[in-house]
Order: sequence, then C-alpha cells, then structure tokens
Amino acid sequence: MRRILSLLLLCVVLSGCSSRLKKENEALRKEIDERREALHDKQQGELLDARRQLALTDSLLTVVQREHDELHAWVMSHGSDLNGSSPEVLRLNRLRSRRDSLQMEFESLAHKVKFYLRKTGGK
Repeated sequence: MRRILSLLLLCVVLSGCSSRLKKENEALRKEIDERREALHDKQQGELLDARRQLALTDSLLTVVQREHDELHAWVMSHGSDLNGSSPEVLRLNRLRSRRDSLQMEFESLAHKVKFYLRKTGGK
C-alpha cells in the first residue's frame, strides 16, 4: 500500500512540476516574441532615421559639390593670378575637404540603410 501511495504522490508531484514547467516555457516564449518584436520595431526606427540622414547628406553633398565645381572652374581660369594662400584657393581646399567628408558620410549611411533593409526584410 505504501508503494502505491508513494507512486501516486510521485505522479502528482511530477504532473504539478510538468504543468509549472509548461507555464514557465509559455512565459519565456512570450517574452522572446515580445523582444523579437521590439527589436524589429527598433530596426524599423533606425532604418527610417538612416534614410532621413541619407537624404539630408545627399542634398548637402549636391550643394557642396556644385559650389566646389564652380569655384574650381574659376580658380583654374584665374590660376596664373593666384597663389597657394589666396582666399579663393583656401576656400576651394575647405570645400574639397567638406565634399570628401560628406561623401564618406553618404557612403556609410548608404551601407547602414542596406544593412537595415536586409535585417528587416527589405521594406
């Protein structure tokens, strides 16, 4: 009789543990799904932000490139009258530096957008 009671008690304990484990497992799955959804939302936000920054950088790059090209043409046409420390030549060098930094920023943002598009499924 003791054996039967101990077996019944063991079955009750195991079934109780089993149901508790199922509840914990469901809670963990729910938490994982919530975190996965939060990550997806964060990546969508990052993608939107990177696209905005890319558009702004692209417009700035266009303006600086146009200014640089105009000033470069002017400096080349007046090259015999200018020296390396002329204000126009110094401004051209600053524009060239600004253009190059904007180009690097544009490329890194473009790669960032591509990365987030891959991660989020290309939307």
